[in-house]
Amino acid sequence: MNAFADFAPRLVGPVLSGSALPTQGVRLHLFTDNTEDVVFALLDRGIPWQEREKVFRYGDGLRRTHPVFAFFAGDTAFELVVLPVRVRRNPPLDAVDERPEWGAGASEVAHLLGDTP
Repeated sequence: MNAFADFAPRLVGPVLSGSALPTQGVRLHLFTDNTEDVVFALLDRGIPWQEREKVFRYGDGLRRTHPVFAFFAGDTAFELVVLPVRVRRNPPLDAVDERPEWGAGASEVAHLLGDTP
């Protein structure tokens, strides 16, 4: 998460809830109004990625398409979902329970991992 700190990353999905299978990866929501900034961050770190788009549903019933950057770090798959800054207050809904995916920020994740006093 530190590598993408400029984008206020939020850990979401099965890894956060503790229900991830070994084959499932880590998903982060990144917030920026300029997707190219994420591309430059990946390039600066020498991370090869694949880009695609994914449709997300929101609480207001709308569906919006957002870019997703996928890569592997070792054997772990990562998905970076790039969302506009304005949706931080109204994140996409979880596909399973249809609740907003608020996720956990870096300090919350560190606390969950026991990395804070």
